[in-house]
Amino acid sequence: MKRLIAGLALALAWLGSDPSLAAAPPPHGGTTTLHPGVDGDYDPSLHIFADAAGQALTGKGFTILEDPAHTAYVVEMTLSRADVGTGMGRGPRDPAMVVGTGVVVPLSTGQSAIVALRRTRMEIRIRNRADNSILWSGAAVTVRSTGARNGTDEAVAADLSRALLQIYPAQPEDTIGVP
Repeated sequence: MKRLIAGLALALAWLGSDPSLAAAPPPHGGTTTLHPGVDGDYDPSLHIFADAAGQALTGKGFTILEDPAHTAYVVEMTLSRADVGTGMGRGPRDPAMVVGTGVVVPLSTGQSAIVALRRTRMEIRIRNRADNSILWSGAAVTVRSTGARNGTDEAVAADLSRALLQIYPAQPEDTIGVP
């Protein structure tokens, strides 16, 4: 029994020392194509998130090409969004000032209003196009008020992309939370 265990340990040590059997490290740039998708129903803002992810990938040395036949890597981006409840925030409320006939201008009272909260999660996987193996993957999530300045699609997309690829090529151990 001791010989069997020693033999297995020796075999595992030998396999671990063979660089051809180890997983390939994540790329430090190169040519890639970006495949955006949604988890659930189609999201009309998907192109905004794909553009932000593309800019973040470009900042890491990748060149985004349209034709995947000419790329070394394939980047899959998945977007999922869900309304998760409501919260209190500042927003326009009554009273309204009437200007002329039929023009109503809401005035902010500085009081709290009920606002919708949306959870947005972006996941990115970088695959080797030759063998379809995953070289790197990560996810980032945020919950923001849909009426806030930092709750616009552009702001959320930029913040999630930046946070997700900030530590690249290091592999995140868990989903990255973005305030």
